[in-house]
Amino acid sequence: MEPLFPDDPSGELEAMAVELISRSAALSEALHPVTRAAVADLVRPMNSYYSNLIEGHDTHPIDIDRALRNDYSTDKRKRDLQQEALAHIAVSKALRTGELRHATGSDPSSEVFIMGVHRAFYEHLPADFLRVVSKEGVEQQVVPGVYRTGEVEVGRHIAPGHEHLPHFMARFASCYDREAPGNRSRIHRVIAMAAAHHRLAWIHPFLDGNGRTVRLCTDAWAMADDLDAGGVWSISRGLARKRDEYRAMLAGADAPRMGDLDGRGNLSNARLVTFCRWFLATAIDQVSFMRDAFQLDGVLRRIDVFVDRMASEGRMRNEARFLLKDAFLRGRISRQEAERITDTSDKTLKKIANELMSLGLLKRNGAGSGFRYEIAVPIPFSPWILPGLFPTGRESEIMANWA
Repeated sequence: MEPLFPDDPSGELEAMAVELISRSAALSEALHPVTRAAVADLVRPMNSYYSNLIEGHDTHPIDIDRALRNDYSTDKRKRDLQQEALAHIAVSKALRTGELRHATGSDPSSEVFIMGVHRAFYEHLPADFLRVVSKEGVEQQVVPGVYRTGEVEVGRHIAPGHEHLPHFMARFASCYDREAPGNRSRIHRVIAMAAAHHRLAWIHPFLDGNGRTVRLCTDAWAMADDLDAGGVWSISRGLARKRDEYRAMLAGADAPRMGDLDGRGNLSNARLVTFCRWFLATAIDQVSFMRDAFQLDGVLRRIDVFVDRMASEGRMRNEARFLLKDAFLRGRISRQEAERITDTSDKTLKKIANELMSLGLLKRNGAGSGFRYEIAVPIPFSPWILPGLFPTGRESEIMANWA
């Protein structure tokens, strides 16, 4: 699988890595930390939706939202997909809180970490998702966190023999280890993140679930290098929106070396450079999309439109707009500040706040008189406040379902 790091004399990959670092830093600064955490709570289900969609599992965002509220479908297939979505969300949250890294105690490129991600995901899947059928029609059982014991073929790519997996994974870990001397540059690590995304998929260490595991490990890599802006953007959204191109790029980077001017490894350096450029461009595009979504004038205008609609239907008081706007801008506000902002009595404020909390748009943090109201962005209202996170057709259905 050499080369593991692309040789790009043009310097374009370095320039793209610098741009991604810069744009993710600007995105992080665009929101109050509490608001950022609220948006991250929305991005986790979105990330789950897109990552599973890449694998052909289309779980409607409405069903994901219902599963998050412990409301499961009576249809077994839909219920299984809901559980799969929740498993992905749980692993994403464990990555964010550091719980998974604490459990594995390892770098995102290490064997124990990668196996831990796969285990954490698959241990919570329905039994049907643990069974796969080979091209020959043989049923096999997926063992969470354990390397495959058979051979696999993905498209035209024949993955390394199962008996060689420990060797390949050890080489993968030694090359991409964040503490290795060659990885001390942040720019180098950002490029390595793109290269590692392909090379881990190329190794295909598990019987099933390699795509989700690779993308979750890429998320962990971005977190480790403070690239994910607190969890408010997702590479999976960009990859899913160009799913055919994503697969073609992965397959292209599988190509063997093409002549004496194409590096010195077994695989093509030129194709790896192409993949890394495409991957970093996709990441930059997703960061830019979210940065545009958080432009304050646009967010505040959309909140106004949303409250106008709700108020016209008698579902919300007009004063709620001031509470939502201030909470979005400042993350959290006290009861006294909320009274001042809405220019209402304590009794009326409670009614407004209770309406918003019942809809999941506001939450109360703290006890006694020192509590704070904090913003929240649930799936049912994301098309109004942060449109474009889900595909247009899905967002139309979300809005129709709520209405």
